[in-house]
Parts: sequence; structure tokens; C-alpha cells
Amino acid sequence: MMSHRPNSRAGFTLVELLAVILILSILLAVLVPNLFSSSEAVAASNTRAFLGQLAAEVDSFERETGDFPPSRFTKELDPRPSETNMGIEMMVISIMPADESYRANASYDDRLVNTDGDDTKRSLTRFTSAEVFELKDSWDNPIAYLHRRDYQRGGEYMAFVADEEEWVEQRVTALINTQTGDPYRPDKFQLISAGSDGIFGTEDDITNFDRSE
Repeated sequence: MMSHRPNSRAGFTLVELLAVILILSILLAVLVPNLFSSSEAVAASNTRAFLGQLAAEVDSFERETGDFPPSRFTKELDPRPSETNMGIEMMVISIMPADESYRANASYDDRLVNTDGDDTKRSLTRFTSAEVFELKDSWDNPIAYLHRRDYQRGGEYMAFVADEEEWVEQRVTALINTQTGDPYRPDKFQLISAGSDGIFGTEDDITNFDRSE
């Protein structure tokens, strides 16, 4: 009759399990921040590319109409939405108007958002919906748009502040070149994303111009 010896390696010992857990914890501590950093870099790169595309659209609008889209609601605009996110909303109304007097060079449907939740009695854009849309960055926050006429006045923008985990209304004015004391692109317009932190005017802001000084 054959005898069966007990299997002394039937499973992991407690020490071995603790060692595996320790190794996994170290790997997670190293990999997770790197993955997060990589994801943020991709999001920033995508937003920067979108701002470049949008800047080209605004330039095209200027060539066709003689001026850049306004960043304040015009007097004849009726009905008028709330003034939060007004600059980028006015751009959307300008490049995608209800009467199709201008046709945008690209489709921006997947970039539309309405962070302040405003609407009008009738649509001011080519869309059936009467919502007043903004164009968003990679973090679903509205991109700030300022025509040179409104650089100093600026406007109010609603963005999700990551650290506070809530939507905050913020005043956005043109970014200033500290070397010259003048706004960047003084004769044109500025496009500004609040970046990953959701706060306008911080180091991670993304723009349609080079801020290196």
C-alpha cells in the first residue's frame, strides 16, 4: 500500500503573504502617482491642442466677419442669458449661430457643456436645445474667452475646484505678461483653461499663447 506524505507547501505562510502585500504596496505607491501624472499630462496636452483648434476658428471668424467674436452679450441679443461664462457662451453663439450666418469649420458637439445651467426661451444657436452652451476643457470646465476689448473688465466663470470639490464662480481677467506689463496678445483675444485644479490664474492654466518669460 502506497503511503502519502503530507504536502508541506500546500499554501503561503503568513510571512510570505505579508511579504507579497508589502511588495504590492510599494509598487502601488510608485505606480499610482506616475499614472495620475501621466493622465494629467495627457489631459493638459489635449486641452492645449483644443485651444489651438479653437484659436484657429476664432481667427477664421475674424477673417470672414471683420472682428473676433465678442466676449460680452450684444445689445440686440434677445433673450439674454445669465452673464456667468458669458465670453465663451458668446463665442458659441457667434460661431454656431441660429441663422447659420457663420458655419464653424469643425464640429464641437462633444465639447459642449452648460455648467451654469442657463437657457433661453428660444435657441440662440444652430442647436434645437435652448440651453446656452460653453466649450469645455479636459476637466469639463468652461474655457474662458476674452476679446481684447474686455481684457480689463473680464468676466465671471463657473469651474469645479478640485481641492474644494465644489463648483466655484471666479473672476477671470486677461493674463498679463509681467515682463512688459501688458496683456498677452494685446490686439487679439485670450483663451484660458483653469487646468486640473479648476482655479483660474494659477500655474497650471493652459492658454492659446506662450507664457514663458
